[in-house]
Amino acid sequence: MAFGNVVYPAFIKQEEGFGIHFPKLLSKYGWETPLSYGPTKKEAIQNAKKTLAYLLAGALYDNEDLPSQAHIPATLVTEEMELIFIKTSYSDYAKEIEEHLHFRHWHIYFNRDEKSDFQAVAYKNRQGLWDAKVDGDLPIEMAQEKLIQLCPTYPVICTVRRRDEAEEAFDNLVLRVKKIKKQL
Repeated sequence: MAFGNVVYPAFIKQEEGFGIHFPKLLSKYGWETPLSYGPTKKEAIQNAKKTLAYLLAGALYDNEDLPSQAHIPATLVTEEMELIFIKTSYSDYAKEIEEHLHFRHWHIYFNRDEKSDFQAVAYKNRQGLWDAKVDGDLPIEMAQEKLIQLCPTYPVICTVRRRDEAEEAFDNLVLRVKKIKKQL
């Protein structure tokens, strides 16, 4: 799971202190939301190194590839942004990362809506795969026998290698449950 020295492009922007943004690494919110902060540029950069190491270790732990180290196009850099490159490595934070990864898990929401009543949670098993199971009960009144017919391992939905596989399996289960519920 370890990775050597890696370098990711970022920009530093004075906000409440200094924020380090990774827009290519975190494409959904990296332009607006900093990955780390610090009261000074130096502290912000130090915090970014550690946070980046945690993020990359988490990706590998989740059986994902390391994200792209694509550059930030200069045409998108404004006057208030200072383009920087953050270098980090697993070994710099290995002990802390190992302690935290033990508790890592995924929350999966139906159709990725965090307000959904349909939720699952996944934990890594001893084989290095993820067991995803319904978080609580599905909020649909349905006989347990019917759920077992739909998903013989209920409340465990699936055992998968990657998060996207768990999300797809969970969404499919919820859609099948909803379809049966409409028929009742």
